Amino acid sequence: MRKLLAVVFLFSFAACNNSSDAPAEESAAVKIDSLPPQPVKEALPAYIHKFTDTALERKVTEVLLKLPFVKKSDAYIDSISGHKHGMAFMLDNTKGDSSISVLAGYNSEERFETYYHFYVDPKRMGVTIYDPLTNKTITVKEYLKRSK
Repeated sequence: MRKLLAVVFLFSFAACNNSSDAPAEESAAVKIDSLPPQPVKEALPAYIHKFTDTALERKVTEVLLKLPFVKKSDAYIDSISGHKHGMAFMLDNTKGDSSISVLAGYNSEERFETYYHFYVDPKRMGVTIYDPLTNKTITVKEYLKRSK
């Protein structure tokens, strides 16, 4: 029975082809779209922010690079990048909030891979970490307890 079904399937598949009774000139004609082409507009992102305080940026990255788990991730990124670069940081200070949001991770040629999301208080250099599982920010001590 299986052989019969396989033969029927094979013949029906072979009978399906892309030939038509129309002459070659008609089948080779290119169909034109009914809508005229629209000009391409370059889409600018709605939000572009540059962190301008380089002294504060250096302080924040120095504080974060002292954390043991960030040191470990920095060494890992250094090894997978062929010793070209380490941990990358993207800083952003949001309006209305006194803390600085810092994304730390691997900045490859294709994308930025976020490893940690920190919030740093610029006045006292206090660091908290965003925990996506609980949707809360936690202290470094709490993060170290949870990661053990």
